[in-house]
Amino acid sequence: MGKSMTTKQTKKSIQGFVLSLIFILIIIEIFALFSVWSINKIVKIENQKLHQISLMNESISAADAAFKQQIQAWKNILIRGHDENAFQKNLKEFKKKYSLAKKLVREAKYVCDQIDESGTFDCEKIVKIENDHELLRSIYVDNLDTFNLNQPGAYRKIDEKVRGIDRDLQSQFFQTTQSVKILFKNKQDEFITLVNKRYHQVRFFLLTVLLLALGYVIVRFYHLLQIESKDT
Repeated sequence: MGKSMTTKQTKKSIQGFVLSLIFILIIIEIFALFSVWSINKIVKIENQKLHQISLMNESISAADAAFKQQIQAWKNILIRGHDENAFQKNLKEFKKKYSLAKKLVREAKYVCDQIDESGTFDCEKIVKIENDHELLRSIYVDNLDTFNLNQPGAYRKIDEKVRGIDRDLQSQFFQTTQSVKILFKNKQDEFITLVNKRYHQVRFFLLTVLLLALGYVIVRFYHLLQIESKDT
């Protein structure tokens, strides 16, 4: 009778040990899955922010390049304006690059407005570029309309009136593109630091849980061995 009770107690202890082990494994798996999910969520959110900043960087850099081409087209107008064909060709190029630069600046502003809720970047810099770019175009075009281009020295007089007025806008483009590039690099570094920090937190937590689980299993297993030794 006593031996039968001991055997039943042993079987019960073994069943309890196995069920406890299964339960521990399930808990660890749940924690592991949650940890992977949390890291993936961070990666997704931060990647989206980086992607938006990257788009803004691409747009403002491309706008800067288009603006430089617009200025070069303007210089070509002044240099070769006496030739009607060359004048029309360069004027068309000037308008084309102006429209492209305007479109790209607006794209950069649109993206900036989306990420500006957290104060990541001062979108007013891009707004100022947009306004000054439009003003500069008006000055150029108005001077072309003001002078009689068929008169000798007309292009020289236009050049004297507008020479150097693009420098401030070029400086704005340069400073803004550099600021966006720095912002992108800083956000990349923050992203890497954040993910690494989260990874180390998760690893520490999982290792702690595994150690506690291992300690529990060892205690239960030792208790089970004691019962079996008494049975024998």
